[in-house]
Amino acid sequence: MGHVTADWTPLGNILLVGNGSLCGEVKITDFGLSKIIETDDDSMELTSQGAGTYWYLPPECFVVSKEPPKISSKVDVWSIGVIFYQMLYGKKPFGHNMSQTAILENHTILKATEVEFPPKPSVSNEAKNFVRRCLEYNKDSRADVFAIAEDLYLKPGAGKKSST
Repeated sequence: MGHVTADWTPLGNILLVGNGSLCGEVKITDFGLSKIIETDDDSMELTSQGAGTYWYLPPECFVVSKEPPKISSKVDVWSIGVIFYQMLYGKKPFGHNMSQTAILENHTILKATEVEFPPKPSVSNEAKNFVRRCLEYNKDSRADVFAIAEDLYLKPGAGKKSST
């Protein structure tokens, strides 16, 4: 059994709670669109197409077809990638200055086949690779929540190299 939050955004859904040390605790809030996946393949049909915050939704949530697209926790992995990118660069990777209406009308996320990194600020290759793994366009190739949780980039002191 899995879980899909389907609407992670940095404002209001993810809180950093200080505990007196340099590191805080991350708390996830607002489970309004979340679903429990009860299938063997850890996927489910997208039942609320058009719901959510478009900048943080993956391409599969914008596919229009006779059958609703299948989603999994990889939807949340995409959102994590957008949030990390935004924390690193101060802007969203796709449709940063666009309205949700413009994102939908221009198929911005459907066209977001590859993430581009600005030259400034200087960010480590490990950070870029982590974001790339999260923002993999093809959902079948995108890492799942368990793989992302084990990524060296998230391990304190592990695999940290100079930035490029």
